[in-house]
Amino acid sequence: MIAVPLALVWLAAQSPGDSGATLFADWCKSCHGADGRGTPAASLRLEVPPADLKECKGSTAETEDRWVAIVTQGGAAFGLSLDMPAFGEAGTPQQIRAVVRYARSLCGELGWPPGELNFPRAFLVEKAYPEDEVVITDEARGQEVIYERRWGKRFQTEASARTAFDGQPNAFDGIGAALKYNLWYNRERRALASVGVEVTPPVGRQDRWEAEPFVAFGAEPRTLAVQGQIVGTWEESEGIAGFEYRLGVGRQVGRVVPMVEAGWTVPVNGERTLSFYPQMWVRLSRLGHVAGSLGAELPAVGPEPRHPRLIAFVLWDYGDAPLLRGW
Repeated sequence: MIAVPLALVWLAAQSPGDSGATLFADWCKSCHGADGRGTPAASLRLEVPPADLKECKGSTAETEDRWVAIVTQGGAAFGLSLDMPAFGEAGTPQQIRAVVRYARSLCGELGWPPGELNFPRAFLVEKAYPEDEVVITDEARGQEVIYERRWGKRFQTEASARTAFDGQPNAFDGIGAALKYNLWYNRERRALASVGVEVTPPVGRQDRWEAEPFVAFGAEPRTLAVQGQIVGTWEESEGIAGFEYRLGVGRQVGRVVPMVEAGWTVPVNGERTLSFYPQMWVRLSRLGHVAGSLGAELPAVGPEPRHPRLIAFVLWDYGDAPLLRGW
């Protein structure tokens, strides 16, 4: 998109009933092209090539409100390209939302879960939304690096590696792999559900194969985001080892989301445990593609001694933007 001539600004202000398609042609066509695929950056001397709006993965991953904010305030307000101007004075809020909805409709494919269902990541609960992310987690003396990759509309694969610097000779704790599939979503009800399985091979400190099938869900009935997960554990030579029930609730307040989770573990053999996880999720970048969280595990039921543990993570949603953009 480029700056709008004054005549078009006046026309847009006088024509609140204009369709999103008409406004897109007036405001966005010169950079994004009539079909939304983008005009070559070199031909317009743009710093960054215009986004391909027909690429469904990119056009559905963010919320409509985020798109409206970028169109209204311009790319610079979110650490993006200066070539994306602000249209807040060119049209009414209704016109801007109309052009955003038209731009997002250029994807043309059904079945992509909307970004409104991509709730903030919690400590325990596996997100039901498939995405592209890198997450680095620290739990007391244990660390984990997770790489998540979205495939198509609803699949996600995951690879992870764990370390533990707790004084033992082998600091390499193990690796894992996971597959997740978004089974159902409903935009109007603001809810979704996914199924998946995580597999841990006998590598590092892990001495046997382990598999954890799970069901995960998320919903935002009003202002609260509720996320939950049911996990089963299968161990080589032992069979089903137990189940875990996880539930978290959070509410967004500006750039932060206070959350609390509960984890209830029910082993086939052994003592049941219950822990609570108060935490604070924080959007670090202006774009929101880099975030972090800090909190603790507070054991309430289970074997003694029950010591609290600090937990923290930082994540980068590399599907939204490069790491150094969006600040």
